[in-house]
Amino acid sequence: MANPPNPPWPPGGQPPGAFPPPNQGHGGPYPPGAPWPPGGTPPPPAPRRGGAALVIGLVAGGLAAVLVAAVAAFVVLRGGDGQQELRVGQIEGGAEARIGEDGSLTMARPGVERPLVEIYEDFACPPCGRFDRSNDPMLKQLAVAGHAKVVFRPMVIFAQGTEPMYGNSLRAASALRCVSDGARWLSYQDALYNHQPAQETSRGYEISELLSYGASVGLTDEAFRDCVSEQSRAEDVLAASRTYTTSHGIQGTPSVRVDGRLLANTDIQTPDSLRRAIETGG
Repeated sequence: MANPPNPPWPPGGQPPGAFPPPNQGHGGPYPPGAPWPPGGTPPPPAPRRGGAALVIGLVAGGLAAVLVAAVAAFVVLRGGDGQQELRVGQIEGGAEARIGEDGSLTMARPGVERPLVEIYEDFACPPCGRFDRSNDPMLKQLAVAGHAKVVFRPMVIFAQGTEPMYGNSLRAASALRCVSDGARWLSYQDALYNHQPAQETSRGYEISELLSYGASVGLTDEAFRDCVSEQSRAEDVLAASRTYTTSHGIQGTPSVRVDGRLLANTDIQTPDSLRRAIETGG
């Protein structure tokens, strides 16, 4: 059953730092710098995909496409800890998974530029976990079919000192920033959501756990382990988060933009409503 629509955010809705009255549902988006409201504990995450190869459930016809870690190209970008070789992952069907300079991941068939669907997410945000479980297969289907260019943009929406959410979010996003292969980036994102803390007040994403999740999807190289252990990309994550907030107009997570237009909460409640918004340009 779909969650009921939430009040709009922020025009006509809750100001930053405020939440709905007690017992009123709050499916998202998460406001920046604020904790999850008391009593708003989400249900434990449902089991998800796993393994070194990511299986994408295609809605139409019950088909499936498998993301493989084949290398299509090499791009060298300079990060805060030196140079990182970023490999573009091939997706079955001709689509690609390309890591961006800001730590985002673009999933699309070559030449597909519109509609541009941007997903702003925080791994410690319970509504983001629910959004991912509900919409991720549909979004991957659109990209593989060449019907959309999908960009995942991990960020930290919580204010520093808002623990354990801020620390959970930063450790997870920083670890994902250590992944250099596009296809494995997607697999690791799945693993992070699969292991999202069951409660917003629970500490999670410990370094040992992040390394274990990486190993489960084939990320065992020394460079990845060192990067995660030292949280080498934390400042890069925070810089990208500031850009998304100040330049992209993101005030909560999950947020979705289609061709630059921020969708209303009611447009992202279900896969059907999100697909309609994408097909009509928001």
